[in-house]
Amino acid sequence: MFAKGREAMRLTPAEVRLILIESLQWCANNAVYFLGLIGAATYDLAGTAFLVAAITLARNLMTSVGNMVSGSVIDRFGPRRTSFVTCVITAVLSLGVGLAPLSVPGLVFAACVLGLAGGFINTCTHAFPGYLESTTEGRTRVNGLMVFYSNIAYTAGPLLGGAIVSCFATQSVYLLMAGMMGVAAVLSLGCHECVAPAKGEKPKGGLTFRDHDLRLIFISGFLGFFAFGAFDSLESLFYRDVLNVDIVWLGWLSSVVGLTSSVGAFILTKLSARHVNLRLLLGALMAVGIGSMVYVGTDMLGVAIIGQAINGLAWGFLEPLQMILIQERADIKYLGRITGFVRFGLMSAGVVPLLAAPFLAEALGVQTVLFGASTIIALVGTLFFVTQGRRRGR
Repeated sequence: MFAKGREAMRLTPAEVRLILIESLQWCANNAVYFLGLIGAATYDLAGTAFLVAAITLARNLMTSVGNMVSGSVIDRFGPRRTSFVTCVITAVLSLGVGLAPLSVPGLVFAACVLGLAGGFINTCTHAFPGYLESTTEGRTRVNGLMVFYSNIAYTAGPLLGGAIVSCFATQSVYLLMAGMMGVAAVLSLGCHECVAPAKGEKPKGGLTFRDHDLRLIFISGFLGFFAFGAFDSLESLFYRDVLNVDIVWLGWLSSVVGLTSSVGAFILTKLSARHVNLRLLLGALMAVGIGSMVYVGTDMLGVAIIGQAINGLAWGFLEPLQMILIQERADIKYLGRITGFVRFGLMSAGVVPLLAAPFLAEALGVQTVLFGASTIIALVGTLFFVTQGRRRGR
C-alpha cells in the first residue's frame, strides 16, 4: 500500500521552487482572506452578513474569471511565465491596498483584484506538476508534497496575520502579501517546465466532459463546493455570534485546517499509485462534509476545533487528488484550459449560495444554514462514493 524508498520523495530544483511559490501564495492569501477581507468587514467595519457576502461574492466571481481566462494563457505561454507576471502584479496591487485607508470600496476593490490574480496563480500551480512529471508516482509525490508544505503555510498565514493585526492596523496584512508575492515572482523565474507549452493549439470540443473521470471530478466537485458558498458569507458571523470569539480566532481556528490538511497530504504521498483513484477522492469529499457538520453543529469551541481537524485531514487528500487525476487524464496541450475550467466550476459553484445565504441566515439563523450546507456536502460525497464503488464492482 505504501511506496518505498527515499528516491520517491526526492524533488528536483523546479519542484522545490513550485512548492515554495505555492506555499508563499497560500500563506499570503490566507492571511489576507481571513484578516484583511472577512475580518476587516466583520470587525473593523462592523459589517452585516450582506456586506460580508458582497465582498466574498466579488472575490469569488473574479477568482472564477481568473481560473477560466488563465487556462488559455498557460497553454500558450506556459505556467512559468504566467506565474511570474501574476505574482508581480499581485505584489504591486497588494502594496497599494495596504497603504490605502480602510473602507468598504477599498475592500471590494481588494476582493476583485486579488480574486482575479488568485484565480491565475491557483490555476498555474494546479497545472504546473503536469509540466514537470509524467508518472502517477511522480505526480502523487509533487502534488502531495506541494499541498503538505503549502498547508503548513496555510496554517502560518492566519497565525502570522493574527499576530500582525493584534499589533498593527488590519491593512498591514496586505503589506505582508506584497512582500511574499514579490519573493514568489523571483522564484518563478527559475521554475522551468520539462514539457514545452502547446503555443495555444485550438482545443477540441468538450475537453472536460469527454472523459468519465474528469466529468465526475467536475460534477461532484461543483455540487460539493456549491454548499461552501454559505461558509464564505456566514463563517465569520458564526465565530462572532455563535462561538462568541473575537477576530483573532478567525486566524487561530483556520490554522487547525492547515495543520491537519498537511498531515492528510503527507499520508497521500505514501500511498502506492493503485490507491490514488477517483473513489478515494469521493471518499475525501464525503469526509469534508462530515467534518463540516461537526464544525458548525454546536456552539462549543472545542467541538468546532475537532470538526476543523476532521475537515482539514480530508482536504489534505481532496485537493491533491483533484490535481493528480486531472493531470493524469488531461492532454498536456489542453492541461491549462481543463485545469482552469475545473477550477472555474469549483469556484463559481459558491456564487448562488453567496446570494441566498444572508437571506436564509436572517430567516433561519447562521448556524442552521451552515449545518444544512455541510449536510449537503456529506450527502453528495456519499452518493458519488457509493455509485463509483458499484461502477468499479461491475
